[in-house]
Amino acid sequence: MVSGLMEDLSLVNTLKVRGGSMSTGPHIDPTAKVSVDAEVGEGCYIGPGVRIIGHVRLERNVWLDSYVTILGEVSIGEATYVGYGCLIGHPKRQSLTEITRGGGVGADMSGKSVLGKRCIVRSGTIIYTDFTSGDEVEMGHNVLLREDVRVGDRSLIGSKVVIDGETIVGRGVSIQTGAYICRKSIIEDFVFIGPNCVFTNDKYLMQKMFELKGPTVRRGASIGANSTLMPGIVVGEGSVIGAQSVVTSDVPSRTVYVGVPAR
Repeated sequence: MVSGLMEDLSLVNTLKVRGGSMSTGPHIDPTAKVSVDAEVGEGCYIGPGVRIIGHVRLERNVWLDSYVTILGEVSIGEATYVGYGCLIGHPKRQSLTEITRGGGVGADMSGKSVLGKRCIVRSGTIIYTDFTSGDEVEMGHNVLLREDVRVGDRSLIGSKVVIDGETIVGRGVSIQTGAYICRKSIIEDFVFIGPNCVFTNDKYLMQKMFELKGPTVRRGASIGANSTLMPGIVVGEGSVIGAQSVVTSDVPSRTVYVGVPAR
């Protein structure tokens, strides 16, 4: 069990309030539970049923809507909104496996996650530990972001998008509704990924050992809706992939490819 991490907020004076006195401090709903290790900035709103467990740092004017859960070491930047029922700091698979082996739950169960300033995280989103975002990142509803994912400033992650671990998303990227981005993908700055696109990283379908390698999409490229990118391929800078294409080989820069396979 995690001991000593959750306190009744009737004892709100146990919190470390940053940037102001209690008279100008955060609004914390009486039903919320916050770790004594948390740092809560001036002007923050912590809604009904929120749970904050571990060393969590909220900058000024962060808004946590009802039933948000935050685990482990998490930093949330100024004026960021986190919607109803979101979970930030979900443990990695390795940590959960320790529980199944009888290791119990420790206070260090999660690593570190960082959300930048003025981000929007809509309801139902789950963010794993060791996630990092820049500023002004916007997420739709029910997004899943796995461990060791990095997202750059002003990127948009649409509703029901899944981004698996060890993936890099650059600045100003738009990933539309329902896309699946596999582990070990690279998406450079100002890329557009259309709805329901699929990135893949295992060309042998588990039939033999293979080092997983996701696609790389270079700066300013656009991928049309419902397209599939095969493992390890590179889409060149400024290229366009037509809707419903299957990309099986590298695409040169500033070209248009379409079809199955894309040519």
